[in-house]
Amino acid sequence: MDFDWSSYSTPEIPPQEVQESFEDPFCLRILPGSGALAEHSRFLCLGKSLSGKSLFSLYSSDGRRMRPIASRIMTSHETYFYERKAKESL
Repeated sequence: MDFDWSSYSTPEIPPQEVQESFEDPFCLRILPGSGALAEHSRFLCLGKSLSGKSLFSLYSSDGRRMRPIASRIMTSHETYFYERKAKESL
């Protein structure tokens, strides 16, 4: 998976950890159905880095290259949703 970091704007979370969260086998990639995110082809990714950080990332993609825009630590609700979906896939 190729990454383009030119739009990334979260210096508190290193790009390496964001990339690891995208490669998490249980990561959830979400396409918003409507609203501003859908209109601008923005997607969401919930995943964990190898160090165990639960990350919520906003990104765009052209199908070949991921363009992370911003990341943050997941909220408790997002973590619950991620973990519930991960258990469902086992």
